[in-house]
Amino acid sequence: MARLQEERAAEEMQMREAAKGWWVILVSVPHVAHDEFHFPPGTELRLNFGAPPFASRITVPRRIAPDRKAIDNYPYLAAADERHGRLLLYATQGPDPEPRPALDAFYLRPLGVHHGFAKAYFICDTTTREASRLPDPDHPFAILYPGNVGLLCYSISFYVAELQPAPASGTATLLLYRSDSDAWVDEELSYPPHDRPWGGNGMVSHQDRLWWVDLSYGLLTCDVVYGDDPPDLHYVPLPQDSELPAGTPDLEKRRCVGVSAGRLRYVQIDDEPDGDPIVRMWTLLDEDAGEWGFDCAASFVAIWDDEAYKATKLPRQVPAVALIHPTGPGDVVYFFLRSRIFAVDVRARRLLEWRFFEMLHPPMRYHSSQFVRAWNLPTLFQ
Repeated sequence: MARLQEERAAEEMQMREAAKGWWVILVSVPHVAHDEFHFPPGTELRLNFGAPPFASRITVPRRIAPDRKAIDNYPYLAAADERHGRLLLYATQGPDPEPRPALDAFYLRPLGVHHGFAKAYFICDTTTREASRLPDPDHPFAILYPGNVGLLCYSISFYVAELQPAPASGTATLLLYRSDSDAWVDEELSYPPHDRPWGGNGMVSHQDRLWWVDLSYGLLTCDVVYGDDPPDLHYVPLPQDSELPAGTPDLEKRRCVGVSAGRLRYVQIDDEPDGDPIVRMWTLLDEDAGEWGFDCAASFVAIWDDEAYKATKLPRQVPAVALIHPTGPGDVVYFFLRSRIFAVDVRARRLLEWRFFEMLHPPMRYHSSQFVRAWNLPTLFQ
């Protein structure tokens, strides 16, 4: 018990140090540890925070995420609340594996064994270190995909919303959980993309609205708390000439949507006809009109020629997008390359900082904006 108290005190010190920078880079796939060795009774969450660009991550007990991690199934932090310190965790609930794995491994090949396992959402409270499983939706509805779920939090209540598009019918089902009633409700909404499948590249919360992201096509947004009943699902296209065919692979390595300094922003890497790859940034100016304002662009040749980049000894290789700096200043984007993360001021075409990035799961080849999120720390941590 004394060791656990010392570890808890160390975690709180890490959080206070990280809070001096106001935000952290949160790894989306948590570590999983044996319950009896790492968690005292009533505790389901451990925190390991570091100031950017270092990685911050959580550890959860195997009783919450019992299944082996593989490229086709893994626990996932689907959303992080910036007001009250709540995290939304997805994990399948299969039978406890025998023998129980000694290490928190990640299998590169699909295991396929999780098909049919129950899917669950947990609300993790970073202030109390407790995790609460949400009830399952009533039949015939079920949790489908954590890439389409969002979280809105208030002082005494919170909302979890999963969008389930049905392109064949031109509709989408909104599964909405309200904590004050501890129940799910379902709404059938008009689906603006009509017969186009939805990419499900994640969700962001902005201005008390949820924004579902398809990096090949655009955004869907609605007000699930104060809007119409049923909510009106509004489509916002990507900037001009950014649309790609549905199902285009690995877009999370080339594109990202995020909130920066209170504005919704979009980053995209393009291969130009002359072979010079370019990174571009936009800001959403008018959601009703779907108008984006172009901010800046930089060729990677110019970034590679920067003396600070040369000093890293990194190769002249196009990186994967990690995230957009959530508070500024300027037009700063973080990228992954091999085992490193580095920040670039796109407008100035200058590398600002870099570090080795400790994210074991998933393996390095999969590192992208899908597996990290910028989390503005709640004021209670500051």
